[in-house]
Amino acid sequence: MLRMRTACLVEGGTLILLLFVAVPLKHLAGFPDAVKAMGPVHGLAFLTYFWMLTRMVSSGGWSRGETIKLFAAAMVPFGAFFSARTLTRRAALASTP
Repeated sequence: MLRMRTACLVEGGTLILLLFVAVPLKHLAGFPDAVKAMGPVHGLAFLTYFWMLTRMVSSGGWSRGETIKLFAAAMVPFGAFFSARTLTRRAALASTP
């Protein structure tokens, strides 16, 4: 669960950097290389998160609603931080006897 939470935070962080740093640099400062550099980094982070989400859900114990929530949160800025909180709560529940 710690790896999933880390992947979630990395994906969310790269999305924020892409949208709020690289895209403004491209359009306001005329620096398109920022998006050319950050775009693939975020793409790799997203694919890694999606792959880990798929593996986690296929191992069982996750509802369809939780799965959709975790996937949809990756599509919006700052959504990954809510997903990380959900994953932390789930890990805490799983570790209690």
